[in-house]
Amino acid sequence: MKVISVIIARWRDGAAPFLLASEFNLSEFGYFTRGSVKEVAVFVSREVISRAKSSPMMSVKHQEYVCHVRLLPNGLAAATLTDQEYPARVAFSLLQSATDAFLKQYGQTKWDQISQDATMTVQGLPELLTQYQKPEEADKIMRIQKELDETKAVLLTSIDQLLQRGEKLEELAQKSNDLSFQSKAFVDRATDLNSCCTIL
Repeated sequence: MKVISVIIARWRDGAAPFLLASEFNLSEFGYFTRGSVKEVAVFVSREVISRAKSSPMMSVKHQEYVCHVRLLPNGLAAATLTDQEYPARVAFSLLQSATDAFLKQYGQTKWDQISQDATMTVQGLPELLTQYQKPEEADKIMRIQKELDETKAVLLTSIDQLLQRGEKLEELAQKSNDLSFQSKAFVDRATDLNSCCTIL
């Protein structure tokens, strides 16, 4: 999962968007192809922004990549180009953070009248691009999901290892001195009831 570019632009109905700021991560590409990848990222981002007027948030697949776009009502737009495995929710979170950083630095008036491509520098944008290269670290929900998946894998491995020793949980429950007679009867009854149906 990787993010290739983050582009911030000014958009208006009926006009081509003007690029205001951009940041690229081209380290995964060969030295001689980086210029072409950058041009394609700019082209795809500009085209998707110009055609996304009907929806404030949009994702468009282009070959093995996805361009995520977010349009703000004030005329600011942000686009990011990611690979297909990159989670869309995290990509839109990156776009939100990028537009917030841009507006914090430039406000509304310093870019509103720009009528050609510009190369404005946004403080913190390179760091955002680096941070979001690992979506499970940048996004709190993905981080929690990853931890839950790891815990679940450990738990499933532990139960499988226990069962591989040739012992069944029911037999262990019967042998246990820690369980009362009622608990043992409950385990037996639950086993009998569960044996009549299969749960997938």
